[in-house]
Amino acid sequence: MNKIISLGLVIGLIAVSCTDPNTIGLELHLEDEIIISSANFEGLTSATESEDSLRTDEALNLILGEIHDDPTFVNSSAGFYTQILLTENNTDLGTNPTVDSVVLSYTYSGSYGADLANFTSLDILVLQDDIYKDSVYYSTSYPIPVPGGMSYFESFSVSNDTEKPLLKVKLSNEFGQDILDLENEGLKDNEVFLENFKGISVVASAQNTMLYLNPNGSNSFLKIYYHNEESGSDTLSLDFELGGDAARINLFNSKPLENLVQEDDKIYIQSMAGYKATITVNNTDSIKAMLAGKAINKVTMSFDVEQGSTSEYAAHDKLFLVRVDEEGKNVFLTDYTIEGETHFGGRLEDGKYVFNITRYFYQLLNNESYTNDLYLLSAGAAVNANRMILEKDIKLTIHYSEL
Repeated sequence: MNKIISLGLVIGLIAVSCTDPNTIGLELHLEDEIIISSANFEGLTSATESEDSLRTDEALNLILGEIHDDPTFVNSSAGFYTQILLTENNTDLGTNPTVDSVVLSYTYSGSYGADLANFTSLDILVLQDDIYKDSVYYSTSYPIPVPGGMSYFESFSVSNDTEKPLLKVKLSNEFGQDILDLENEGLKDNEVFLENFKGISVVASAQNTMLYLNPNGSNSFLKIYYHNEESGSDTLSLDFELGGDAARINLFNSKPLENLVQEDDKIYIQSMAGYKATITVNNTDSIKAMLAGKAINKVTMSFDVEQGSTSEYAAHDKLFLVRVDEEGKNVFLTDYTIEGETHFGGRLEDGKYVFNITRYFYQLLNNESYTNDLYLLSAGAAVNANRMILEKDIKLTIHYSEL
C-alpha cells in the first residue's frame, strides 16, 4: 500500500533518523512514499538565473544563426571563430597562381527553429586575433561580429538533401588571392601559415533558424581553386580542413535576465549560455522529522514541461542536475558519477524530466558539508540551441520502508 504523507501532519515530529548508507539506492520494496511539492512546501524553492558564459572551444557542433521570433526568450544569436588548416605541407603553387573560385563547405547535422529557407545571409571575416587549439575559450571570449562588415561572402546555399546536408558558401576571389599571395614560403606548414592567416569568423542573418555545422563532416572543407602558368586552363586546388586540430570557438550573445519574458509560476532553461534554474531544498529538519523511523529506499526529483511550449521550439532531450559545493562550484551528483546515466535519469519522457537523487539526498540530510543548492542545466548547452519552459511545481518523491 502506498501513502502520501502531508507535510502539515509531520512538521511537529521530532527530527532524527538515518539509515545505513549501504542501503541507499537498493531496489527495495517501495512500501510507502512521501511526495513533497514546491506548491505546498515553502522549503522547496526555485528561480531562473542567467548563465554568464559557457566553455565553447572545440565543440562538436558549430552553431550558426539567429532567432528573433521567440516571444519568451526573445533574441538569440550564434556565430563562430575557426582556423583553417592546410591538408599538406610544402605546397608548390607554381608560377603566378591566380584564383578561379573559393568554396567553403560544411556538413550540417541539423537545425533548430523555422525552415532552412529562413536563413538569409552570411558574413565571412578574416580574424585579427590569434586563437589556439590548446587554450580555453568561452562563449563571451570574443564578441559576435556584426553582419555587414568587410565580408568576403558572395553567395550560399543550404541543401535539404538528408543524405548530403550541406551549407555551401562562395567566397570572393580576393579572399583566396590573399592566401595565394603568401606564396610557397607562407604555406610551408600550418605553423607558418597561422602566423600569416589567423582564421575566419562566420556570422549569419536569419529570422528564426539555428544551423548545426559539423567541422569534421565528410563534406566540411575550404578549397581555393586556381590556375598557374604551368597548368594553363586546368584548375588546381589548395585544400584546407575545418575540423581535426583546427581551433574553433562557438560565440553566443549575452542573455541577461531582463531579456526573458517570465511568468512567476514557470522555470526557464536555455542552451547557448542562456538560462538555468537554481533549486533549493530548505527545512531539512522538517524532512528528517518525516523520515523518523524510516529507511530511505529511493528519492526522485521531477520537473514538468509546460503544455504547448514545445510546439515550435523543441525541448531539450536531456537536462543535468548538479549540486553547488561550498566553494560555489558545480559538482555532478554521485547518483550520476557512481550509478551512471541510465540510473540517474534526466531525459525527457512523457512530458517530464525525472532524476534519481537518492545518494545526494542522503548526503544532504547527513553531511554538513553538503549545500542545499542544486542547478538544473541544459545538457549539451554549447552544441544545441534548445530552450524550454517548465512548471515551477517541482516534486520531490521519497520512497521509504518502515524500520
